[in-house]
Amino acid sequence: MKRYLLSTAFAATLLGSCTLSLASETVNLNYEYSGKTGVSLSAISGGPLTVNAFTDGRSGSDANDIQRPGKEPLTLSNQTAASLLQSAFTQAFEASGAQLGDTDSPIALDGKLVEVQVQETAQGLETLIRVELTLRNQGRNTWQSVVFSKADSDSPDIAAAIEQGLNRLVTELFRDDYFLMALGIF
Repeated sequence: MKRYLLSTAFAATLLGSCTLSLASETVNLNYEYSGKTGVSLSAISGGPLTVNAFTDGRSGSDANDIQRPGKEPLTLSNQTAASLLQSAFTQAFEASGAQLGDTDSPIALDGKLVEVQVQETAQGLETLIRVELTLRNQGRNTWQSVVFSKADSDSPDIAAAIEQGLNRLVTELFRDDYFLMALGIF
């Protein structure tokens, strides 16, 4: 009986520690784009721009999760990872002077989240984001690309590292001359 109690107590302790190690870390992220894109989108030809809801193309991931290689994922507490990316691009377009329209606007940006992860490095954290974007004008695809962001942060602050990755992602999109030409900027 004593042996049974010891085994049961050991199993409960082991199970309890496994449960704790499997719990993911929650991140509360209220991202606000405050950078400068260096481009004025006030003269988009063809009408207002709509940023449609982004989809999540990751397989086997919870919609609120951000992967951490070798560790349990981070869980966004107040939104999905795809909606975080949509919000980042919407805010960048607004900061650039773009007139944003409803879902029936002639120009629309669609997005699909391909990958988002935060990894610890010797210097701090590295954020990797990949999103497939498609710009449509009058229902026709005018531009499509995978936009990629890799940002290194010295800080151990996970929320700050993700924000840095989002800022870099926006910068990469606004550096794409073909994207800007599809909007009729030059």
